[in-house]
Amino acid sequence: MEKYLISVCGSELWNPRAVYDENPDFTFCFQYTLLVWIPCLFLWCAAPFWVFTLNKRGPNKIKISYLYIFKLFLCTCLLFIELINIYNAWKESATSVFFLTPIIKLATFSLVASINHLERKGGRRNSSLSFVFWLLMTLTSCITLRSKLLFHFSYATFTDLNKLKLADHDLSLFYVHFGLILTNLVITAFSEKVLYRVVISKNTPELNTSLLSKLTFWWINPLINIGFKRDFTREDLFEIDDRELSEASTRKLEKIWNPLAREYIKQIRKLEDNKNLNFTDNQEHDETTQKLNPNTNFDELEVKIKNFNEPSLGLCMLRIYFLKFVGIIAIKCGHDLLNFAKPILLDKLITFVKDKDQKVIVGIFYIFLLSLSSLSQTLIMQHYYHSIFLLGNRMKIGLMTVIYKKSLRLSPSARKSTTVGEMTNLITTNTYTFESCVYHLIGIVSTPLQIFISTWMLYKFLGYATFFGLASMLIFLPLNAFFAKKSKKIRREKYKIQDSRIKMMNEILSGIRVIKFYGWEVSFEKIVKKLRTNELANLIKAALLSTLSGFTWSCAPFVVAAVSFLVYILIDPNNNLDPNTAFVSLTLFNMLRFPLNFLPYIIQGLVQLNVSMTRIRKFLLKDEIKSEDISHNDLDDIAVQVDSASFSWHKNEPILKNLNLNVYKRELVAIIGKVGSGKSSLLSGLLNEMHLINGKLNLNGSTAYVSQQAWIQNASIKKNILFNLSCNEEFYEKILEACCLLPDLEILPSGDNTEIGEKGINLSGGQKQRISLARAIYSNADIFMLDDPLSAVDSHVGKQIFNKVIGPAGLLKDKTRLFVTNSLNYLNQCDRIIMFENGSIVEIGTFNDLQTKNGKFIEFLKSFNDIKEASQDFIKSFGPSAEKKESLETKEVTRDDKLKKEDKVVSKIGEKLIEKEKIQSGNVKISVVLEYLKACRLWLSAIFIIMYILSVGCDMASSFWLSDWSNKADQEKSNALNATISRDETTKFFRLGIYASLGFSKSFISLLANMLFVGMYIKASKSLHEKLLQSVLKGNLRFFETTPIGRIVNRFTKDIEATEDSIPYSIKSLIECSLSLLSTVTIISTSTPLFLVALLPISIFYIFVQRYFVPSNRQLKRMQAATKSPIFSHFSECQAGVSTIRAYNAQNRCIKIMQENIDEHLVHYYCNTVSNRWLALRLEIIGNVITILAAFFAITSRSSLSAGVAGLSISISLSISSNLNWFVRTVSEFEANITSVERIIEYFQIKHEPEWTTENKPEKNWPQNGNIIFNNYSVKYREELDWVLNKLNFSIFPGEKIGIVGRTGAGKSSLTLGLFRMVDFYSGDIVIDEVDIEKIGLHDLRHKLTIIPQESVIFSGTIRMNLDPFEIYSDEELWKALELAHLKDYIQGLDKQLDHECSEDGSNLSVGQKQLVCLARALLRKNKILILDEATASVDHNTDELIQQTIRTQFSDCTVLTIAHRLNTIMDYSRILVLDNGRVVEFDSPKNLISNPNSLFHSMAYHAGLINKNFEIKK
Repeated sequence: MEKYLISVCGSELWNPRAVYDENPDFTFCFQYTLLVWIPCLFLWCAAPFWVFTLNKRGPNKIKISYLYIFKLFLCTCLLFIELINIYNAWKESATSVFFLTPIIKLATFSLVASINHLERKGGRRNSSLSFVFWLLMTLTSCITLRSKLLFHFSYATFTDLNKLKLADHDLSLFYVHFGLILTNLVITAFSEKVLYRVVISKNTPELNTSLLSKLTFWWINPLINIGFKRDFTREDLFEIDDRELSEASTRKLEKIWNPLAREYIKQIRKLEDNKNLNFTDNQEHDETTQKLNPNTNFDELEVKIKNFNEPSLGLCMLRIYFLKFVGIIAIKCGHDLLNFAKPILLDKLITFVKDKDQKVIVGIFYIFLLSLSSLSQTLIMQHYYHSIFLLGNRMKIGLMTVIYKKSLRLSPSARKSTTVGEMTNLITTNTYTFESCVYHLIGIVSTPLQIFISTWMLYKFLGYATFFGLASMLIFLPLNAFFAKKSKKIRREKYKIQDSRIKMMNEILSGIRVIKFYGWEVSFEKIVKKLRTNELANLIKAALLSTLSGFTWSCAPFVVAAVSFLVYILIDPNNNLDPNTAFVSLTLFNMLRFPLNFLPYIIQGLVQLNVSMTRIRKFLLKDEIKSEDISHNDLDDIAVQVDSASFSWHKNEPILKNLNLNVYKRELVAIIGKVGSGKSSLLSGLLNEMHLINGKLNLNGSTAYVSQQAWIQNASIKKNILFNLSCNEEFYEKILEACCLLPDLEILPSGDNTEIGEKGINLSGGQKQRISLARAIYSNADIFMLDDPLSAVDSHVGKQIFNKVIGPAGLLKDKTRLFVTNSLNYLNQCDRIIMFENGSIVEIGTFNDLQTKNGKFIEFLKSFNDIKEASQDFIKSFGPSAEKKESLETKEVTRDDKLKKEDKVVSKIGEKLIEKEKIQSGNVKISVVLEYLKACRLWLSAIFIIMYILSVGCDMASSFWLSDWSNKADQEKSNALNATISRDETTKFFRLGIYASLGFSKSFISLLANMLFVGMYIKASKSLHEKLLQSVLKGNLRFFETTPIGRIVNRFTKDIEATEDSIPYSIKSLIECSLSLLSTVTIISTSTPLFLVALLPISIFYIFVQRYFVPSNRQLKRMQAATKSPIFSHFSECQAGVSTIRAYNAQNRCIKIMQENIDEHLVHYYCNTVSNRWLALRLEIIGNVITILAAFFAITSRSSLSAGVAGLSISISLSISSNLNWFVRTVSEFEANITSVERIIEYFQIKHEPEWTTENKPEKNWPQNGNIIFNNYSVKYREELDWVLNKLNFSIFPGEKIGIVGRTGAGKSSLTLGLFRMVDFYSGDIVIDEVDIEKIGLHDLRHKLTIIPQESVIFSGTIRMNLDPFEIYSDEELWKALELAHLKDYIQGLDKQLDHECSEDGSNLSVGQKQLVCLARALLRKNKILILDEATASVDHNTDELIQQTIRTQFSDCTVLTIAHRLNTIMDYSRILVLDNGRVVEFDSPKNLISNPNSLFHSMAYHAGLINKNFEIKK
């Protein structure tokens, strides 16, 4: 190459003696070839990729502006100048370089003009490519400009004849040329205006800013300035570009992934059909293994499945973002290449310090090159990180949305094998791995490149010794491969346990009311602690493996250096470590240290990525609902057609068998049967929530679904009813009236705008069911699936709803209605009745037809009539009333119109119930840091810091030792002491031994410190988790009503994870970096004391920048953490109501909400990340200034400074910019991450219930009698609200059976809460067997009361655990309880019987069966006082009677309080307590109350159908 350039120029390319000239300069050949060609070559290489990216941007044309015209004009001028240069060269018969260079420039300037045109068409407002090109041209032209000026003022003499000939006219032409290039550089920094852009207020300033502002992140300044002055509000933040939002990322991912996943699932289904194999998902095997029927050969299935190649999620990501990866790799490689300019310039600077004859201008030129390369590196590096963030974020949010969408499509069997905790963990933890994965993936290319270049440059200095040093690294490879393999296995296990813990926390929080009723907090605390202990055990293993891996790689650089230096001095006795060899090699070894130290992080990161990707892929390949199972053909007058259909939950033995059914349009069909007969399963099957094993199913029209357990969103009542549809006020008001919701709305603070808590926690069961029904009506669907919607409402309200909504004259009279019911009073008004038994239809027909048959229906009806007649015989003895019918009807109307107090009123005056998440402001309190350090143990923290100080001390000592060694070697070399070779050999080995010992000591002490640190932060994480768990479990009911579950779960997931991951990393990094900075400043100051003068202003500026930035970063991090909760809350909420969402075909509405939540989080996250880049850029510039000053002081003090000391000072200063950046980043990250501890501590201070146990314990056999006295007892839910129970005064005698009745909102359930002391604001007292319940511990009280709650809660786990979480009862006692609860036969029929695993929320049990499990719990406890809170609302009348009989026999000597909807169940009770508006209005025997026609209870009995309008007993 050099020979060619010399032949082209006709003169030499390089003059090594130029550094000794009076005015050193580059040769003419160098200036006219390489200096001009390099910028042109850069543009030609980058242009194809740039143009390709322009084509990918889409149409967004920019109009022809004055700026664009000016750019073209400047390019035209430059082209004209080059034509003149060619003409002059031809005229003067110059050498070929005078033709070749202008031709290259002509072509390049034409390319620039073309790029400008393409950028305008592609909507690119500014061009970083053009800017870099013109910047390079300006810098190279500056060198030529200096040469021209030297020539012009006769400070240089030229011997080149060609140059002399062209000098006169070339000079003025070059000045014009330079002016045009400089002008091009300036105008390229300006941005074009967009013609067709829609201007959005608060849009990201990045889109509308200039190129220089983009390069320096200047556009974020206003935001950081606001954060410095005051706390942020949401309005201060800007929106982000549409290309970064979740919709864009999801669309790209789905386009590639969905076809592959669908094809794979299709192939697996085809295998099932062909081999007649039945599958269920199994988490214990790999992602495709499935549990088979006993008669199926597992090996056969496994072989078949292995023949199918699973689609690769990683390859899909690569296909989508390949060009982005290539671009980022190019940026990183550019940075890495620039990085190696430092050792080259260090070599030159050390040589300059040694060689006193070189001119000072040469040293200054080296410093200029050093500053230029450092500044370029800084800019490139920060934009590299910014690009990584954008790419990682796109992958993360795309996956989050795809996982969410998949969760709405899971098949029944897939859903049962996948817990909500597991899915939450995928979104909260596994997707976040993709944020950092880009960094690790780029490292796969970048790290080998850095190692290769370092090795090549080391070879230049140490020769073959370099390869011996690198070969020593091979001993670390098998170790780290072992560590990586073990780490992958451990992390996979940890994630599984973490899934279980999160799932359990979700269940605990969902069923917290039941847990508190039973006093089970301690038991569930133990379960969570056990899971956490197992999780931490795996975390300790992973952390220790990581520490050992880090130790091996931290040893690697000094081992490589020591072995290389050893071989170097052994190869040749004359070899010794002079300053150039020592410090350039040391700098290269330090540069080698980063890629070598980064290798374990790459391995660890890739292991985590692999585990996360496997888990996500496993989930995304799970079976989906088969939409093709349901056809939607338009059949004449048939709404639902079921033809020989069998349905199953697990694709194995069908639950519903051989169903044949036609439901006609506008028909009302009642579905009846005993508990577990398959009534609810039929609706699930029709809604595609079960597997269609065989047969056909056709739905002619849209569907609406009212589930047996109402699904309520955390939103206003109105939003729950509208369900994201537009509002038709007239229809809406009609629905409210029909569903009897108007009286409820009138007493609420904000009517239908009142917010409902999660899962409707602040509503009664009846209110939730009526809102759910209203939602169904408003959807205006064609087919309505109603799963016992009247079970939770009072009988008179149920009658009104049936008449106004469901019945022949109701709002839905023109719709098709499938009405599952246990209320047999409505059957005669239904068009047809379907009778279910054991999953089959046993009878179907009209009410009259079925009555004429002596079949199953008659048996069922007879058993119901027997119950009813027994009650009526009891009523008949009271005698008919003499009151007139009209007076009763009048009373009914007035009572219906009367405003009723809500049983559980919303807990806030106004619309909002859920309190906004508290976001702390200002500095993180020192108490928060101390709390974490106390959890780590303060004395251990002190030992850890001391060990790190010793480690850094060893590092400093090795640097000074090497400096002294190189100085001595340089002196020996210069003095040529050949007579002392043998002594020199001994000295060299001695010095090398000390150097190696210091290096090993540093690594070994670090290893011990890191192992100690693992123990410290594990202790801290365990301690904080235990305190958080205890605090939350002790929280009062108000806390759970006003705090979304997702927000609490966020504490147990991301915040707890921070205490074991990001916070320890921040603390360790902070200590490492602080000590490293201190050692660097010490070394530089010792070497060049003048540096201390410059250190003061640099420190002031540094502290200002850091203090200016930290408030913004801290507040953004807090806001960012708060915006995660809505994502998790919405996700959990939708998983609970996925059947309802799918029934309404509302998936897209929910997906939109999820994407809005993700995008809101992204706004905060984006602002936070960009502000980090703003800081890093400025800090690295400060670090570059320190490096330049260290080099400057070294060259100005070269007369008194040895080369070894100068080399040490400059080589150490080269790392200070990254150290400074690292330091402030770790400070800000620490402050930001420690907010997780702050958020955890915040939950330590929530309002707790009174103590669980106190010294004032009641007798062990208390209560012996069951006597309950209410003395002036009142209750309200908040201090500023009205009383929901007002001055209750009554006594319940031992053994009495008390029925508690009243219309919805009368205060029935509030009475129960009062008995269990679950409300904070009350007056008066409750005395049980002469013990004031307020004066004893909560568990002492609650363990002595038994409740069967309104909503049955089943936890995932065995039947045994659900019955007896404390494990205090024998199997015999458990079976006895199940027998009395009428569940023994069912449980015995299960494979594992008592060890049968209940699915999450008991989804593999019917609602009635879950209620019977709750009865079994009560039978086990068998306390003297039993409370039934509408406990039999979800079971049929026969089962209800069986339960009542069990209660009568097993609790005959107990005091029983029953809140009842079915009045016939309490007609034989001792007394009836009638509540109205929070007051006791009636309390007497059923006989007396029925006898009084003016009584409220009499009215209820009439509405329940127990007496007719003439006050005669119905037959």
